[in-house]
Amino acid sequence: MSRKTSSPICIIGETMLDKYTYGQVKRINPEAPVPILQVTKETFTLGGAGNTANNVKSLNQRAILISLSGQDEYHQQIINLCEKNNIQYYFFSDGRPTIIKHRFVALSYNQQLLRIDHEVIKPIRVTLANKIIQTLLKLQPNILIISDYAKGLATQYLLTRLKEKYTGKILVDPKPENIKLYKNTYLIKPNLDESQKILGIKIKNQDSQVERAGITLVRKYKTNVVITRGAKGSTLVTRDLNIFHFRSQTKEVYDVSGAGDTYIATLAYALNKGHTLIKAARLADRASSIVVSRFGVSTINLNELKTTQDFV
Repeated sequence: MSRKTSSPICIIGETMLDKYTYGQVKRINPEAPVPILQVTKETFTLGGAGNTANNVKSLNQRAILISLSGQDEYHQQIINLCEKNNIQYYFFSDGRPTIIKHRFVALSYNQQLLRIDHEVIKPIRVTLANKIIQTLLKLQPNILIISDYAKGLATQYLLTRLKEKYTGKILVDPKPENIKLYKNTYLIKPNLDESQKILGIKIKNQDSQVERAGITLVRKYKTNVVITRGAKGSTLVTRDLNIFHFRSQTKEVYDVSGAGDTYIATLAYALNKGHTLIKAARLADRASSIVVSRFGVSTINLNELKTTQDFV
């Protein structure tokens, strides 16, 4: 099979600033039965759709991030992180603040003590949706990832117009409440819990039940479906109802934060190189099995990916 020259991969979704405050816990607060964190350092990383873009870029692919950001002190930090990671960006503002996810972590045992979210959730207006669509159409990437966090960027109007005007493959990391928006896209990638919420049923993490759930999703939403299954890997059900199970090679699941971003970024990477969906999903499963063995949100680089037996 000939390999195509890959175009940029575009990511549309809510970008967040992940703030980590690290410290030591040596005593309990005398004012309330909670630990006292003695702060030693603070770090900032790209979260949400920004982490998906980070994963794309770490695979030596040109990543273009189209997102929202507030006109506040945190906006420049997001810009700095994008530029540091060589991510091309188009940020739009509609008055809402930058989304901040602030995590407090005890270093002695790498345990999150608390997370504080700063965010405003509301649907974007039609005028802003049109600006996003116009930006994408000017770029014309072969692959578009929609990284949906249900904060208001993904709307019926935006997705209807995208499906009408954009001619490339749309890969979606969906939120259950927005699932109807993604009918007739190329692929959706819910995890097991999200699949249960979408279908309104309990799904045991067994091949037979996951297969049935995947078939139902394909028939209902007219799209290829990948269900990620944690330590049990992932299951692909194609539009023509072929089923493929990919077994995770993870020895120990340490932290699943960001694993879904790694999966869909690697899937996009392989499709962008001209490989089949089956081969792309197999490689994506291997990539996500690597990052869950680490603490915190992580990415995989191309050298690590080349060590997997499924590298394409």
